[in-house]
Amino acid sequence: MPKTKERERQSEKATRTSAKIAVARTPAKAVAKLPPKPEYKCPFSKDELGKWRQLLVARRGEISNDIAGLEKDAMEAEDGHTTPNHIAERGSDADLQDVSLGIAGEEKDIIWQIDRALRKIEKSSPIPFGLCEFTKEPISKNRLSLIPWTPLSIEGANHMEENNLVVEDLLADG
Repeated sequence: MPKTKERERQSEKATRTSAKIAVARTPAKAVAKLPPKPEYKCPFSKDELGKWRQLLVARRGEISNDIAGLEKDAMEAEDGHTTPNHIAERGSDADLQDVSLGIAGEEKDIIWQIDRALRKIEKSSPIPFGLCEFTKEPISKNRLSLIPWTPLSIEGANHMEENNLVVEDLLADG
């Protein structure tokens, strides 16, 4: 075999070996170069957070009671506790049952958001309570007083609506 061919083979082998070493080292280098996780500051003092927590817990209790009542009404209609005499009344009962269960489902979504807001108060995770998960800026107190579990500022909510998104699309942990 000519010496040039032998040198080419050795050169190719050395290139493959150094490529394997580079690939093996890349993940460690990539992990080391990840930017640090941003730190967000809660816009509320501990006392204010305590008040928001009390408000959320109270609202959670109210909504839980509403859900229980809606589900009870729906089950009574299904079990025949209300015995309509006319077929049209049966249809109305079925519609009422569907509406009650639909509202109960929406209320369960609110319970999920309240539980999430409570976790944000307790753990500041994924970001602290009171910060918009889209803009990372403080949510106005007026908005929070109306919807204390909201994860979005008006700007974030507008972005969500304009782009046909749902809340989960904009959540920091979503």
